[in-house]
Amino acid sequence: MAGTDTLSSGSLQNLNDIVVPGAVAWWPPAPGWYVLAGVLAVVLAYVLLRRWQRWQRDRYRRLALEELAAIKKEGPVAAMALPALLKRTALSAWPREDVAALTGPDWHRFLDKSAGMNQFCSGAGSHLDCLAYGDADRVASEMSGPDFAQLLDATQSWLKNHQAPAGER
Repeated sequence: MAGTDTLSSGSLQNLNDIVVPGAVAWWPPAPGWYVLAGVLAVVLAYVLLRRWQRWQRDRYRRLALEELAAIKKEGPVAAMALPALLKRTALSAWPREDVAALTGPDWHRFLDKSAGMNQFCSGAGSHLDCLAYGDADRVASEMSGPDFAQLLDATQSWLKNHQAPAGER
C-alpha cells in the first residue's frame, strides 16, 4: 500500500498551477529615484539661476540694441547718437578706467578687439569719429545711406558680439 501512496502523490493530477506574482507597483518608487529627483532638482535650479544671472547681466546689451533700433528708424539724422551709445555700452561692461579715456584709433582697436571683428579700424571708424566730434548739421548731410548702413551694421555687430571681462558684470 505504501507503494501506491508514493505513486499517487507523484502523479500529474496532484500538481498545482504555477502562481505568477502580481505586477510590481510603480509607487512608491525606490529610494534611488528620490536621490535622482533631488539631484535633477538641484541641477535644474543651478541652470535656471545661471540663466537668470546672465539675462540680468546682459540687460545693458538689450537696452543698447533697443536704442540702436530707434536710431535706425530715425535714419542718418540720428547717427550722431551712435558714438555715445557705443561709449555708454562699453562703460556698462568694462571698468571706467579701461574705457572712458579711449578715443580715435585706440577706441576703434578696443571696439574691434572686444568683439573679435575688424569693422571699426577700417571703414566705419572714420565715420564714428566724424559723428563724435563733427558739426551735427554737416555730418548729418554728409552721412550717405551706405555709410550709415555700414556704421549701423558695425554697431549692431559689436553690441551683440562683444565679450565683456568675466568678473566685471
